[in-house]
Amino acid sequence: MKKTFTLIELIMILLLIGIISSQSELRNNMSKIKLAKKQIILHLKYTRYIAMIDNKFDNNDPLWFRKRWTVKFLNCNKNIGGLYYIIYSDINENGYISKVETLQDPLTNKYIYSYQCKEDTNLDKYTLILLTKEYGIKNIKISCNSTQTIGGISFDINGYGYSKLSTKEYDKDKYRLNNDCYIQLYDKKNNEEIITIDGITGVIF
Repeated sequence: MKKTFTLIELIMILLLIGIISSQSELRNNMSKIKLAKKQIILHLKYTRYIAMIDNKFDNNDPLWFRKRWTVKFLNCNKNIGGLYYIIYSDINENGYISKVETLQDPLTNKYIYSYQCKEDTNLDKYTLILLTKEYGIKNIKISCNSTQTIGGISFDINGYGYSKLSTKEYDKDKYRLNNDCYIQLYDKKNNEEIITIDGITGVIF
């Protein structure tokens, strides 16, 4: 009778350990995705703030609006896999973002830049926001995406959001948000977190 009772106790202990482990793993995953959400919100708000104090208007440049500050989400190199983002102002208006065109992180003072998640940049100067490697994010959906890639959000001097920056001259208001834009984050357990950009004001929450 005693041996049977001990065996039942052992089974119960193993079941409890399994439940606790699964709950702990769930909490860890949720904490990572929530950390990713907070990180992205911080950078979106900072980008919007910089856009509101850094007037890009140039009467002699019909494409001046392409220099607006932008947070763009990208896929890593296929050999590496995963997702990341950069924050930049396309100073040259050529669509190819260089390190010197990226924004400095307000906490580390490092430039928020990566090229396809390759860690060959000088880590003393650059911050690599590797969403999959650091936070376990497996997918990102942007409801207002007007591109063929994952998409991003740009801001103007009034704080308004844009889903894309036009390539046509003097087309500065094209792709301005008219409705709320949702950035949906998913981790490997399909937990979801949503970031909202207000379609009228550009406020992020």
